[in-house]
Parts: sequence; structure tokens; C-alpha cells
Amino acid sequence: MYQRRVQVTGGGTYLVTLPKEWVTEMGVSQGSVLSLVPTYSGGLLLLAPAMREHNRARINMDGKNAVQLLRDIIAYYIAGYEVIEVIGKRIRPEERRTIREIAQSLVGMEILGETQSAVTLGCVADVRDFPVDATIRRIYGITEAMWADALQAFLGRDEELARDVIERDGDVDRLVLLVARQFGLLLRDLLLEEEVGRSRQEFWHYQTVADQLERVADHAAKVCRAALALASPPLSAFAEKLRALAEVSFSVIAEAVRAFEERDAKRANSVLEGKETPEEVLPWVQAAAKEQPENALSLSIAVDSLLRIREHGFNIAETALDVSVVARPLRPLKELQG
Repeated sequence: MYQRRVQVTGGGTYLVTLPKEWVTEMGVSQGSVLSLVPTYSGGLLLLAPAMREHNRARINMDGKNAVQLLRDIIAYYIAGYEVIEVIGKRIRPEERRTIREIAQSLVGMEILGETQSAVTLGCVADVRDFPVDATIRRIYGITEAMWADALQAFLGRDEELARDVIERDGDVDRLVLLVARQFGLLLRDLLLEEEVGRSRQEFWHYQTVADQLERVADHAAKVCRAALALASPPLSAFAEKLRALAEVSFSVIAEAVRAFEERDAKRANSVLEGKETPEEVLPWVQAAAKEQPENALSLSIAVDSLLRIREHGFNIAETALDVSVVARPLRPLKELQG
């Protein structure tokens, strides 16, 4: 941290000198235009034009398998890098296909160029084109549909529908990674906070909700994998109780998401009151497992997943409470005095 004393000229202009090390690193010289950005917390950011130019990353893929490369590319994608160059002594055709598949799994990521020893990826998606509140609604919509179909696939032992739901889990993952990337960009490019109209603190809550919804979607896929393992369709008595449990869990998530979208603390507290009354499922799950021992594991997985997504709904409700008190931009002093 640098500290400088404020100086005042005879004409009433306030001056602060800049640290030489920072000036040299950022390429600032006489006539350079710097940006002064007021923050939501009342601070003032000083940004040089070169800030947005330092947004490239390089990954050496030598000695890495496909999974390790995937993790590295996603890490840089989430961190907000605009250009990611994958290099190696010689990139083989199958490795290029892997890189293409990874790029296709990330929103906005395209291949900009290729040589024998490098593949350059670039993110062409502008954060301004993907409002985070719309992305959250899209994630919730996909997740809600996944669970409706997962329940139908499980109770009807519909293998085709179960596999379709499992595939849709990838759509949720892509959107959740997009939200994570947008948050990473806000941390790297401080000007974006002003441009997108949301503080980094507020955006962090959006990412939290996206993560919770991703887990809800994961459980839908888990139930569908359990459906594929069923030896026979669940009995009607179990199906009736499972639908009732699903209705309770879905209502918790729906109300929690609505409370978050509307910044409704009263609704969020109403949702959280249900946390004090856990669902009693053990007796009828044990009875179902006794009647269909060949399905015992799949039946318990379905019930457990419904209980767990209820907990994720409570987490979203708690986030709704948190975001309802996020600090807003400080008002000018004249407004406060008025």
C-alpha cells in the first residue's frame, strides 16, 4: 500500500503524486488518461488503460492428461482471462480435439488460432450481454424442468428420459461457470462494477445462488442414474409419498429463489421457518426397501436427494437475507445534508 499526502494548489486543486513503480509498470506517461472510479464502499479506484491489456494467460500442456488440462482451462476461464494460450512441444490431433471439446463446454469460448505447438482460445462473450439475474432465472428454469422429468423418469423407470435429464446437467454447468467467470472478471476488471451496475459483494451472492442451484441439478441427475439401476418400477405407495416429498422440496426452492430475486427478507424468513420441521421419511423408506429389496439403494438415493435439495433451498433463502442488506452506493454529501 502506498500513502501520499494531499497537496492543495493556490487555485484550490487537490493533488496526489503517483508511485513511480506503478507508473512504470502500467506504462503511464505525460498525457496518459487515467480513470478515477468511485466504488460502492466510498473508495476511489485509480485505473490505467493498460489494466485491461494484461488479461492473457498461457498453459503448458506437456505432461498433462485431458482432465488436468480441463481443470486448468476452466480455472483461467473463471478467473476472467480473455485469451488463453495452450502450448506444448507438439500438440497431437487427439489433444486438439480435447481442447476443442473443452472450449465448446464453456460459454463464449472460441478457438482463435492454431499452430503445431499452440492453440489460442479467446472468450468472445461480453459480460454485459449476459445479465446475471437473467442467467440465474435460466439456471433455475432448467433445474426445475430437470427435476420434474427426473421424478417422472424414476417413478416410471423411463430410461430414455433419465438419460436426457443427465445430459441436461451439462447445460446448467455451463451457465454456472459463466456466472463464476463474470464474478472473476469483476475482481480483475474493477471498471466492470460500474458498467454492469452491480457491486462485487452483490455479485458474490448471485454466484452463491448459482452454486446451490447447480447442486440441485446434480441431484436430479443422480436420481436419474438411480432410475437406470432400478430392477422394477417403485410401488404406488412409495411413489405417492415421494411425490409429496418432492412437492415440499420444490416449494422451498421456488420460494427461496423468489425471495432472492425480489430481495424479500420476509419471504426468506418464512422459508427458513420450515427448517425447524424436518421431514420424517425413515419409516416409509424402510418399508419400501423391505417390499422391494432389489430397489433399496435406488429408493434411498431418490429420497436422500429430495431432502438434500430442500437444504439447498434453505441456503438460497439465507443468501436472500444476506443480499437484502447489501450496501448500496453512497449518496453524495449534499443529499445527506439535505
